[in-house]
Amino acid sequence: MELTVRQLRDRLAPFRKRTMRSALGHIAILWTLYAAGFAGALVVPSVIAQVAIGLLTGIFAGSLFMVGHDACHGSYTGRQWLNKILGRFVFLPSYHTYSLWELSHNRIHHIKTNLRGKDFVWLPLAKDEYEARSWLARLVYRIQRTPLGMTFYYPLDIWIPRLIFPRKRYLDRPRLAYTLDRLLVAAFFALQIVVVVLLGASIAGVVCCLVIPWLVFNWMIGFVIYFNHTHPDVPWFANADEWSFYDGTISGTVRLKFPDWSMVIASNIMDHVAHHLDPRIPLVNLRKAQDKLDELCAGQIVVEQWSIRGTFDIMRRCKLYDYSTHRWTDFDGRPTSAIHQVGSTRVEQIAAALK
Repeated sequence: MELTVRQLRDRLAPFRKRTMRSALGHIAILWTLYAAGFAGALVVPSVIAQVAIGLLTGIFAGSLFMVGHDACHGSYTGRQWLNKILGRFVFLPSYHTYSLWELSHNRIHHIKTNLRGKDFVWLPLAKDEYEARSWLARLVYRIQRTPLGMTFYYPLDIWIPRLIFPRKRYLDRPRLAYTLDRLLVAAFFALQIVVVVLLGASIAGVVCCLVIPWLVFNWMIGFVIYFNHTHPDVPWFANADEWSFYDGTISGTVRLKFPDWSMVIASNIMDHVAHHLDPRIPLVNLRKAQDKLDELCAGQIVVEQWSIRGTFDIMRRCKLYDYSTHRWTDFDGRPTSAIHQVGSTRVEQIAAALK
């Protein structure tokens, strides 16, 4: 018997707990590492060492972002006022506006996962949509869906238009918090520039303390959110009447299994189905929660054991999406996945579309 969303959440409720001491200690360690990396990239004499430090600093910024991700969901500590303060603080190294992230991530992506017209995260184009774009827009789309090119997806499609210079159509209403959070991020970046100038940093130092960490972070988040919801076995939906929260969460989200050591960097975020089912579960407990959910929803969850070969295969096959038949295609419209039969009504619709 298939359990409801509420029943599944009740079964995962024990995984929502975490201690305040471990939460605050985690932030202290990550902020120390980030600050040391930022300063180290400015003062070490070796360019090679600067580049290496810049790469690590980007990873630390990404780890702090994951703390902010938890805090924004209200799951990092048991005190919501503290989550809001900590979330803004740890979002600074990745230059994220807390309230605008909460709007786009919590109140859009999590609510309407994999529903075209609502969910915007790595939304696959249909063939006709792709062909209607300009040659430049098609080129950008192609580049973004490559292992290195995904670095440029997040800043162009999400960070700039939704979090830093938000377009009016992406806002629910004018809010003072949106402006104040943007000013906070701007002030932090200005402070970093002041430090760079006062230390008389070289061009290499500036690149390694600001540019490289930013690129590393963007590749990391591009990778994470792509593989959270992109897979040959994952369906996307064009119409609300063929979508449900259960399908978007259980069928539209991937568990990409990484080694245990990856928790140091990604905080179990790739165990993503349980996170979408119940964002109140802190990431530190997410792997155990996902193991339990795999038992409760046996055969329904897309599970992929990570490998380099598998990574390239997923990106090769998931270029465009045929929303009428529910399957992935290449850029020429050739099917690259099986048909996703979602819901009892979809069987007849797919059969009619294939005639």
